[in-house]
Amino acid sequence: MSLFDKVEVMDFLINVLKDHEKSLDCLISRAESVLAENEEKFGADGGSFDSPIKVVLKDWLEFKRRLDNVELVCFDLVEQVFIVSVKTRQKVYAYRERAPDLTLEMKNDKNILITSSDKVYDDLSLLNNRLTIGLELSYKKEAAWKPEENKHKIIYYIDPQYTRKWLSDELSIHQDYIVCGDIEL
Repeated sequence: MSLFDKVEVMDFLINVLKDHEKSLDCLISRAESVLAENEEKFGADGGSFDSPIKVVLKDWLEFKRRLDNVELVCFDLVEQVFIVSVKTRQKVYAYRERAPDLTLEMKNDKNILITSSDKVYDDLSLLNNRLTIGLELSYKKEAAWKPEENKHKIIYYIDPQYTRKWLSDELSIHQDYIVCGDIEL
């Protein structure tokens, strides 16, 4: 075999190896894609994975009783509704409670009255309120009264640090597992 023939054989072998390398890269990419899809469907451990069930409870004591193997507690005040969601291994439990509905109203004698449903109060300390579960709410002072309007609805907010500590004490869960936010399913 001549030197030229030997070089041609070497070129042929190099080209075949390059083609095999491209094929292997393609197969590895496809295998990685399949593994990633399976991990999404079945979880990282390979076992069957069902999305958790969300259970909304109306009773605070029932809500607290169901909390076992808590992974995460989220809380927020959304549109004047206090929401606590707890992720356990199999379920997400939620508790919701609406903040009191109070309105400030200016009367003819320039006194400010607080109205709730059909009741009328003249004690402004009622603006800071509690939920039935005991969590304190604060009102936004800058939004409490607009002189140009005769009535104004009280808007409440929660202090995240205070609420985190209150939930930690109430639910006997360390504060590191409690965040201001929501759990999306």
